[in-house]
Amino acid sequence: MPSVFEIALYLAMLAFSLLVLAIASQFTIKSIEQLIELTHLSEASVGFAIMSVMTSLPEIFVAASSVLHKKPGFSVGDILGSNVFNIGFIAGLLATMGYLKKCSSELLTELVDILFLSSIIPLILIVFGKASFFVGLALLAIFIFSVYEMAKKRKKPILLDEGGVSHEKASAKIVLLKVIVGIAIVIAMAELIITSASKISEILGVAPILIGAKIIAIGTSMPELSLDFTAVRRGRVHLALGDLIGSNLTNITLVLGIVLLTSPFMAVDLSIFAQIVPFVLITTLILWRYLTKGGVSQFGGLALIFTYVIFQAIITT
Repeated sequence: MPSVFEIALYLAMLAFSLLVLAIASQFTIKSIEQLIELTHLSEASVGFAIMSVMTSLPEIFVAASSVLHKKPGFSVGDILGSNVFNIGFIAGLLATMGYLKKCSSELLTELVDILFLSSIIPLILIVFGKASFFVGLALLAIFIFSVYEMAKKRKKPILLDEGGVSHEKASAKIVLLKVIVGIAIVIAMAELIITSASKISEILGVAPILIGAKIIAIGTSMPELSLDFTAVRRGRVHLALGDLIGSNLTNITLVLGIVLLTSPFMAVDLSIFAQIVPFVLITTLILWRYLTKGGVSQFGGLALIFTYVIFQAIITT
């Protein structure tokens, strides 16, 4: 029988690693933005591809660590939970504050269309779990297609300048070193997250996918929360919403696709998976409905937040 101290220790380790992961991820994202500017990658379509995965760095490294530990449930839960948190909580909060009343655009609507399609595909796994490899291939194909389409429409990504930092004066070597250090910290924290979460899962008898969806997902979504609120305060609402949708699209296609290709999906608790996926679809559908009408009203924001609260309340077993 594990002691209360042991449980508290692993919970503290998980909380600490999630906090440091969020801080290190934001630091790394800003450094990569500087590197893109310095190397002029932003002038090519590859720049948009890099931008589309930056805020998904925490999910990517948590996925890598969970696959190495043969615990894919943590990553699958994190991916799905992050997507519900990003739209349900972050977009919902921005909408209730009045930032998203007029934010519709052709690109955003197309992104949500692709996101909704991508979110439907994992439903196949509920019935045909052994087909995970082919589902993974399909998701990766959608990611490549979406990046190609977005790159054609927007050749140069808009970077979020943080208070007058001079990208021109920054040394490429120093910025590259910052990126390497940031990624190293993110990798270390992702490893600590999976290690501590695994112990908590074993001690409490809780499925890894549940811990991933309800706890780890909040920590890995902190970069979106911080960067998007900074963006809307500066009047760059489309940048914030585009980041949320793009991050979700990257999570459900690139990250989940890689996890499905590299680990046995049958190790994931299918009953909980089947409970979570509908919330991914519901939040995406609500956002799509309002974007096609020109923007997300405050009532729409409350509907998104309410959906996230229900998600946290009923996904328990």
